[in-house]
Amino acid sequence: MKLQVLSADELLISRIKERNLFEQVVSIHSLDNVTEDYLLISDSFISYEELSNIDLQKAEKVFYMLQNHYDPDLEKTVKALCESRDIVLVPSRLVATQIIELIEKELNPLKKKTSNVFSFFSTIGNIGTTTTCLSVSKHLQENSKAKIGVLLLNAWDDGTDQLDYRGSYLHEIKTKLSSQLLNNEDEFLSLFHMEVKDSLYILGGNKSTRMERLYKKEEVNYLIELSKNYFDIVLIDCGCHFDNALMVQALAESDLRFLIMNQQTKAIKKFNQIFNDVLYPIGYKKSDFLMVINYYQDELGLISSKEINKEIGIPMLTMIEESKFGKIAEKEQTLLYSYESKEFNTYQESINIIAKSISSASGIELLQQDMKKRKRLFGRG
Repeated sequence: MKLQVLSADELLISRIKERNLFEQVVSIHSLDNVTEDYLLISDSFISYEELSNIDLQKAEKVFYMLQNHYDPDLEKTVKALCESRDIVLVPSRLVATQIIELIEKELNPLKKKTSNVFSFFSTIGNIGTTTTCLSVSKHLQENSKAKIGVLLLNAWDDGTDQLDYRGSYLHEIKTKLSSQLLNNEDEFLSLFHMEVKDSLYILGGNKSTRMERLYKKEEVNYLIELSKNYFDIVLIDCGCHFDNALMVQALAESDLRFLIMNQQTKAIKKFNQIFNDVLYPIGYKKSDFLMVINYYQDELGLISSKEINKEIGIPMLTMIEESKFGKIAEKEQTLLYSYESKEFNTYQESINIIAKSISSASGIELLQQDMKKRKRLFGRG
């Protein structure tokens, strides 16, 4: 089995050879002599506009790789063009390892990628994505022996308002990520806010307005790969922006992806738009996500959980009911999970459901727990 590659990316070609997916990997410079083998084409050589004018039927399987960046609408068009010709689209903003994994998945559809990374994202802001991610991290820390790392990878919000934060922020370590100068675990962990020694570590997000769109896929991937090596479980708060490498890399590396929703019509409309324009073109199916409905109110006039499921087609994992402590927690900048109240067990139970799904996927066993009262471990007093 041979792979022919029409690309100038020597690093990618070298990595493909190292993976031993093919008996032979050869570079080609045109499509004149394509054989009946697998073919990987870069858009730097063949524009997507040319795909309809060339005959690729001779190749066993064709992969079309976007190495240039396109806006979501155009990438959606390219995907439709590829699918009409049975060409596998390799989306932009993937590093070499992820491109190879995509090709391997096409060769062996039954092989599943497993990871200790779990992401939380939303389609609009201020609906509790960060709070949910941090609450789940606290629950896992309290009820397992795992070493938990939390990456607040939101380019528009550092995510540390609810913490007495004493670590570095994403923009402060960009140079180290770019040059890949983090040489050992101690140096890496020193960047994090240590919430609980040897148990829970949190890295703050970006605080620099001018750097919001400047993070590169290689930098983000390097950060996530180090986290995968040094933590048993990695939780990522991706935020709600889909036009940057932070979101793309976090979703690509995740085993489970939790979509945080609420009952706003705007949130539902925005997800459908994002899915059609961004997530579907880069290869995601709706079955790749689990939905968590936050601030849920069972009241007339508000859309129900069943209706939300019908509208967006994402399986619901759990609902987090709205709490009377919500405004107090926001004022005190404290996680809801930290409050001591018998009435608040419903919130902790919902967080427990999310934690159980992560436990099942990661193979990390949760300790037996009775939903006891929580201390203000995240609070400021």
